Amino acid sequence: MLAHAVTDLRAYLLGRWRLSRRIVDHGRGVTGTFDGEALFTPRGDDLLYREQGVMRLGDFSGSAFRDYLYTFPAPARARVLFDDGHPFHEVDLSQGAAEARHLCGADTYHGRYDLDGPAAWTLAWRVTGPHKDLDLTAVYRRPAEAQAACR
Repeated sequence: MLAHAVTDLRAYLLGRWRLSRRIVDHGRGVTGTFDGEALFTPRGDDLLYREQGVMRLGDFSGSAFRDYLYTFPAPARARVLFDDGHPFHEVDLSQGAAEARHLCGADTYHGRYDLDGPAAWTLAWRVTGPHKDLDLTAVYRRPAEAQAACR
């Protein structure tokens, strides 16, 4: 499938997405899932990101959430910050696909964004290092009612 290039990443992300993430923890030998939603809401020129849902990993099953702040230094670029303001990564999706990188102590996150169309995208992380050995693959899809509202 060809990547879905964007000229306005903020507009592309804005709103509600269904989120399904597959988690493979190679170090612990467990797999899991996260199922829920992600919501991008405006804060000035930025977008607040909140994901919330149910995570199942090994013996654990419970509610989970994560917050980020997306800023937009250029129309198709985002700078992603943790909720405490520290930088996470930057990405340029003008071509509809891009790689990202984040150092977390001695561990390295290698990410890949793929915009699959106007209503679907994927973010996959490979995390390696002395403390982590993970594959995280998240699929974002617009809910049917949100797709109808965009037409």
